[in-house]
Amino acid sequence: MKRLATAEDVAARLGRPVLDDERPRVEALLDDASALIAEHCTGSWDRATPPASFKVIACAEVIRWLSVTPGVVSERTGELEVQFAASAATAGLSEAAKSGLRRYRRGLSSIRLTTWDPIPVEEVLPSDTPNP
Repeated sequence: MKRLATAEDVAARLGRPVLDDERPRVEALLDDASALIAEHCTGSWDRATPPASFKVIACAEVIRWLSVTPGVVSERTGELEVQFAASAATAGLSEAAKSGLRRYRRGLSSIRLTTWDPIPVEEVLPSDTPNP
């Protein structure tokens, strides 16, 4: 899957340029977001030219992931509390992203199966034909 957005797209939405030292991380996150979006969207869409909303969602997810400090799980302003963990859970699409991508997923559906009672032989065969 090709990358759905560029570092410049992220910079335009951030309102500031992407610094040289953060560019590799932004590009890696764009690759991750692109892969997650492609995996999530199982429906029919043109792989060569994905919908424009994919770029918007990829950029939004990268900006969300950039705002999370790696390793920090919880943070409180009043009384200054910070909790650390082995890794912060950032590598996944948000509910807002999944909602925006819903129309590109293959929908679940069901079919109704009907069984018929067997037709009595008397109704199928003419009355002058002997029963088998």
